[in-house]
Amino acid sequence: MTVEAPATPNTPPGLLRSTGKCSPAVLGVEPTTCTPPEGSVWDSDDTGSPSTEELLKGKVSWTGDQSARQSGSSASSTADDDSERQTKTLTPLIPCTAGGKKPMASCFEHCPQLQAFIRCGPHHRAEISPLEQDDIDQLQDIWRRYRDDLTWPRFEKKPIFSTEDFDAFHGIAQKVVDAMVEEYQVPMVLDQATISNTNHVGHPPHADNVQFDSVWWRGKRIRSEDEIVAAREGAFVLWRAEKTSYRSYSCSVALSDPEGYEGGEVQFFSKWGSKDPIARYKCEPGHGVAFCGCPRNIHAVTGVKEGFRLVLLVWTRPPEARVPDSQAHVCYFRPGTGRGVWLTTADIQRCQARKHREDEKWWMPKDTDDGSCQCEKCTTERKKMPWQDPESSTSTGTSSPRTSSASGTDAACEEESNQVHCPLPQAATLCGPHDRVQLPSVLTKNDVWALHSIWEQNQDDLSHPWYKKKPTFQRKEFDDFYRIAQKVVDAMSAKLKQPLVLDQAAVNCTNHHGHPPHADNVQFDSVWWNERQIRSADEVRAAQGGAQVHWKLAKTAYRNYSATVALTDPWQYGGGELEFFNSWGAKHPTEKMRLNTGDGVAFCGCQRNIHAVTGVKWGFRLVLLVWTRPPHSTVPEDQKHVCYFRQGSGLSIWLTSADIEHYPARRRRQKTWVPIVNDTEEDDEEKESSAA
Repeated sequence: MTVEAPATPNTPPGLLRSTGKCSPAVLGVEPTTCTPPEGSVWDSDDTGSPSTEELLKGKVSWTGDQSARQSGSSASSTADDDSERQTKTLTPLIPCTAGGKKPMASCFEHCPQLQAFIRCGPHHRAEISPLEQDDIDQLQDIWRRYRDDLTWPRFEKKPIFSTEDFDAFHGIAQKVVDAMVEEYQVPMVLDQATISNTNHVGHPPHADNVQFDSVWWRGKRIRSEDEIVAAREGAFVLWRAEKTSYRSYSCSVALSDPEGYEGGEVQFFSKWGSKDPIARYKCEPGHGVAFCGCPRNIHAVTGVKEGFRLVLLVWTRPPEARVPDSQAHVCYFRPGTGRGVWLTTADIQRCQARKHREDEKWWMPKDTDDGSCQCEKCTTERKKMPWQDPESSTSTGTSSPRTSSASGTDAACEEESNQVHCPLPQAATLCGPHDRVQLPSVLTKNDVWALHSIWEQNQDDLSHPWYKKKPTFQRKEFDDFYRIAQKVVDAMSAKLKQPLVLDQAAVNCTNHHGHPPHADNVQFDSVWWNERQIRSADEVRAAQGGAQVHWKLAKTAYRNYSATVALTDPWQYGGGELEFFNSWGAKHPTEKMRLNTGDGVAFCGCQRNIHAVTGVKWGFRLVLLVWTRPPHSTVPEDQKHVCYFRQGSGLSIWLTSADIEHYPARRRRQKTWVPIVNDTEEDDEEKESSAA
């Protein structure tokens, strides 16, 4: 039976043991091994004191709930401000309810933004016993044969299940889903399942299907360092949608004896920022706990200190919820997942489509908007054009843009087709010609070694910065970095036969995320056909079918060309391929590159060179990235200090436009000495020369 309230103080301390099918631990004593120190878990994303940008955005420090609500003893100015703030009425926003979305309660008195939507309800936790010993043995056998640790993968790509293994894994996971449906009395379907061998890291407190955003009080956002204290004292917590917000429920089923490991407890918290859990579980094999993925069930898993813990994790979604294409192949993984086996949505698509002999997406909902939602986004989307079959679209008498420009990249022809379909002008670019050019042996071994040395001394990862500000290069480091980057620019200028100016350079150690398809100097905006904008859900299919893609200016529109130069050999890493696509939304790249050390490739930054980098699966990939601009192009002030960074950039160093501009000027300021000539010695020398 789940314990929702702390036990009496007389509860004796001791090691938590499972006394039933799925026994929550006693909560009347202070946890000694499972609960982290105050602030260590919840402050993991805190970067320290508030930045200037946070202060400019109007963030305030938390002074405590009671002091914030006091009225009689407060100063008159504070009382006036409070009364003025209370008289202001915020216009309530209409939440989106398309596709079965359930908006969480918003509080416009404290926060002007809408809460994220959820798809769950009821919200209670439930203990279930869905698996028999035969099911456990089958899952353990599958785990031994397919297991992998995505921290250091041993497989090049996810192994494909045999038909027998898929049927066994899917059938057992479906048994868990059936038990959840019986408990909650709401329809749901299996979305994904994982067999996880929890390691010593565990999982920090989180909600599965929404993500923490910020904390608010009376229309003001609380500073980062005060968020936990404010949330504990009653401030409003804002949640934003997660990539898995289409899901509804989750379940954790034990596959190993709880006596065989120490730690590994599933903990539940009453709200975000709570110090102590309200319930803790260590389940017997075949038994588990089911719960919804909203903030009512914030949960964590403590790290396994000793022994072996194996669990089956199952996630469900409503039958009408559509799975985003970007999530179908994703394997659920956290640092604490350890060695796992994943049954993804794509696996279920593939195997079920094979059985039905139909397209892989035969079972997916075709449209998530049923017309009942009146939010601004859905009403705007309904005014857009749904994409029809390409044959029916071309039967209107207007040729496809892709067909009209298939013979080459003629700018006049392309602009003419753009005017036919899209009334908006395309973003102006500064590049041309648009062909990719090879830069063989553009860097020597000494150049590569110099960049390696600079990178090792100054590297940082901006996803979790080590330094509070960008490190300052030593004089020799700047000279070498600038000289090598300028060497690449000179080679690009000679190949492209036009003057180029170095704008920025970076040395990146690509990680497992890689870079999605993009153009450097223009940004995707929308898709059009016959002067009507295509709905967002149909944009990729429409672009693949020949609809016109509209591009808008990016912040780096003042640039023209880019170059990638390899600083490691291809045999030193797996993955990390530089891919080029002929159009936005294309399924497969037209060219793939894995360059040797010192070799490079240069390309323009417009939509004619959409490119991506696949994630590095193993090993070490280091590259030099160089961006250029025309001599007449001016760098905007807000871009001079910007460090180019994407999620897949990894540990990097940056030579920004501000560095190129300020380092030489700084050196001139430091040179304050002037050679002084001794007048007496000079007169003696003149006398000696005249006497001779």
